[in-house]
Amino acid sequence: MKSLVLDPIGMRHSAFEQPLSAERNSTAARAHSGRGAAMDAKWHVYPELQAAGLWTTPSDLARLAIELQRTLQGQSTRVLSLASAREMITPVGVGDFAVGFGLRKLGEGWYFGHGGSNWGFQCDLVAHVRKGYGVAIMTNADSGGVVVNEIRNRVAAAYNWDSLDKPVPR
Repeated sequence: MKSLVLDPIGMRHSAFEQPLSAERNSTAARAHSGRGAAMDAKWHVYPELQAAGLWTTPSDLARLAIELQRTLQGQSTRVLSLASAREMITPVGVGDFAVGFGLRKLGEGWYFGHGGSNWGFQCDLVAHVRKGYGVAIMTNADSGGVVVNEIRNRVAAAYNWDSLDKPVPR
């Protein structure tokens, strides 16, 4: 994962580690309850590394979204082929799930993304399929979903995401 994905994209502050190394632990956030109290342990060790083992930062997670967007626009093949990138934003079977991402329509635009929820942490990544914008948000509390939603909505409003997707009036 490190040599094939994380390093080529520049995700220098990310790793698939369980438990975290001493070096990563020194910079990792501490888990908090829904009431804001620090949990009895700094973070939880999950045995399912693929589903819950990525430790990253919002900036690194945004780099992943940007790389996928660039690949879809034909501007990069550092990590994915165009065919693989398209598969990652194409629904599989019934519903709005693709390979690794969920898909949703917000306003007039289509977005890919993935939420995260582990013990004491909440996060969300949402990025426009074609336009090149998006946001990665992370919190270290079980109640962080409220904060994530508020930040996402404020970013979308500040940068006029909906108006960018609507046809220009004539």
